[in-house]
Amino acid sequence: MLSNEILEYIEENLKENITLVELSGRYHYSPRQLYYYLHEITGMPIMAYIRQRRLVNAAQEIAAGRKMYDVAMEYGFETQAGFYKAFLQCIGCTPSEFLNHHKLRQLNQVGTKLLSVKEGLEEMNEINIRRMTLSDVKSLWENIFSGNTPEEVRERVQKNIAEMDAGTSIALVASLDDNIIGTALVKKSPHILSSNRCELFDVVVNPAFQRMGVGTKLCLECFVQAKQMGCDYVLSYCRNNGTEHFDQALGMQECGRIPGGILEPWGDKKVFDELIYYKQL
Repeated sequence: MLSNEILEYIEENLKENITLVELSGRYHYSPRQLYYYLHEITGMPIMAYIRQRRLVNAAQEIAAGRKMYDVAMEYGFETQAGFYKAFLQCIGCTPSEFLNHHKLRQLNQVGTKLLSVKEGLEEMNEINIRRMTLSDVKSLWENIFSGNTPEEVRERVQKNIAEMDAGTSIALVASLDDNIIGTALVKKSPHILSSNRCELFDVVVNPAFQRMGVGTKLCLECFVQAKQMGCDYVLSYCRNNGTEHFDQALGMQECGRIPGGILEPWGDKKVFDELIYYKQL
């Protein structure tokens, strides 16, 4: 597709001075036609898209250890202050915050703040299961969705909140002393013939709190909320790598299997069977 070709060209030339006029000449569109064509694909003005991609790539280079000043200059920012402001607006945190977060993630370490919170935990009833709010974005980025940027997490949370307002999903978090340590999402099926079913997604618990029953508490509350949405069944999908034991512990029953249905695109590109579980509410 032409759109893929254009976006690939942009991605390969982010450090160059790309303009709408240049792109329109290269791909034989009028600037006006190309503007609306790419806006429909990217969901934003093309120059805003290019700026976003530059900043995302710049963040990756900073995480790899390059100096912020050098990265800023290479991606077309005339001053370090201008780059800092644009980075904060697009990525959702400062370059130094992003770098520190990336270091912890690379080392698979939990922040000292969260570890101290865990040490102070005496009983599981101190963990509060509640609906996700916009104020959870920073903690979700720090503790749960660490592979995303804060802005991507914000967009995800905003979408979840909109769906909750529409009555089509419930996004829950497990919080402890205002720190998000786990999350789960249950979505109602959009198909008219399966409107009495919902699906369980994004059950994620911070590594420091795994095997403590946090995921179970989240899922059991998801079942309660799903029933209140008018659902009679909840479905869950997992790979046959041991994670199926969690679904079984929740009282879910296997109802299907897709051999080789999951292919990991990273590392050794491992292949797993995809298992389908269900539970009557």
